Amino acid sequence: MQTAETSKSDHASTTECKRADIADLLAQCAGAYSKNSLRGYATDLRSFAAWCATINAQWLPARPETVAAYIDKEVETLSAATLKRRVASINFAHRLRDLDSPASASVVRLALRRASRRTSRRPAQAKGLTSEVLRKIVDGLPDTLGGARDAALIGVGYDTLCRSAELAAMRIEHLREEPGGCRVLIPRSKCDVAGDGRIAWLSPETALRLRRWLDVSEVEEGPLFRALNLGRPSERGLDTCSIRRLIKRAATSAGVEPKLAAELSGHSMRVGAAQDMLVAGFDSLAIMQAGGWKTTAVLLRYVENASTQALHERRWRHRLETNPALAGSNSD
Repeated sequence: MQTAETSKSDHASTTECKRADIADLLAQCAGAYSKNSLRGYATDLRSFAAWCATINAQWLPARPETVAAYIDKEVETLSAATLKRRVASINFAHRLRDLDSPASASVVRLALRRASRRTSRRPAQAKGLTSEVLRKIVDGLPDTLGGARDAALIGVGYDTLCRSAELAAMRIEHLREEPGGCRVLIPRSKCDVAGDGRIAWLSPETALRLRRWLDVSEVEEGPLFRALNLGRPSERGLDTCSIRRLIKRAATSAGVEPKLAAELSGHSMRVGAAQDMLVAGFDSLAIMQAGGWKTTAVLLRYVENASTQALHERRWRHRLETNPALAGSNSD
């Protein structure tokens, strides 16, 4: 006779087996996909496999009805965008095994449409770390090895519009001193899987902060931004989670408003720089080139939270400059 404890033990054993199956499945993708992408696939697939175990259903291959039921259940706690990503991960796993994907079935597409109508499609956007916030943060950093690193990282992130994963992957070998300043090679990014790369330039202020970090750290090769161990740089580069925590900590210690500090993330320099460029009057093509965006749709999502007041003040100012007579008018 099976007891409740035995049932729990069997379920845990099944879950561990499925985690191992997913790890084996994704192991063949090493080198073909970024580590971040594979981590995302693993998280999504473990969630789906664990849910399938609760209803005694097979997760690979999965029946379309199973995937649809999973969507209808998870919509209670997950956004439509997250569910769409999870279905894409399920589709990915089936393609890896050369199996027919349940994602193309009408019952799954209808479940996703129900989820989209039930939840908001607007994705959460990282808070922008604009030049004003950047200045306050770097001015408030301590005159220490950690302070030098943090000032350099935040400045480089803002100037290059890099994602946190790109900052984590930067190496000293990617830097080039030029007569006109310092440039950085970003060899690969989320939207550049082929590795065509792009070049970004650092402002004189950021170049000075970066030079100070390299001087005091005495790092000459390898990862550009590193963890610190016992007051010395380690051989290990910072990961994306460490970068996110570093930014929040630096903002808090510099006296940035608590709500804003809590909303900053590893993407905040990228978002803030794009917003500043928009307010300054740069066109979409220039911003796309600076940040490595491939489509205007993604760019517009980044800059939509730019200072609305600043944009409109500039608009009204331009209107008055071209129509001085409006200055004394009192229109409705």
